[in-house]
Amino acid sequence: MPLPQKFDANEWFLIVWIMISYAVALYLPKRFPSSLTLLYMLYGPIAARISDHVLSSPKHDLYTLMDTEKYELFDAITYFLYAPFSYIFIYLYDRWRISGYWILLYILICTTLGTMYEWLNTYFHVFTYTGWKLTYSFTVYLVVQCIALLFFHLTKKHGACLHL
Repeated sequence: MPLPQKFDANEWFLIVWIMISYAVALYLPKRFPSSLTLLYMLYGPIAARISDHVLSSPKHDLYTLMDTEKYELFDAITYFLYAPFSYIFIYLYDRWRISGYWILLYILICTTLGTMYEWLNTYFHVFTYTGWKLTYSFTVYLVVQCIALLFFHLTKKHGACLHL
């Protein structure tokens, strides 16, 4: 995988946020078995990769990652950022025992924060929109976070078989 042609603000932004988000995720007290922690951390990058494959593919070309349209090392590194975010989202949901109508509020708050964070990514040119609008991301985050909570509940219910 090629290195960036120019190492600038978007690469530094990504490195700093990866360090911060992993530090927060690793600092949290252990809450889940290692096998479930791994699954929750994999959910974010997988959801992001599938979304990017569909939305930024040459067929649709709604946005690009990092500096060029060609896939480079830091394009791949961007997916590492989603792991701690998906874990922290599920961790806090479980830790705070959110239920009832509070689930909707939690999802709306996290979706808003995710959209604001994506705006910050566009400011630092991690994402460059060519046909995408930030308001579309709000809907994507709503769907992805609802699926994340469904995934959490399924693994919580059937998770005994997943313990390593």
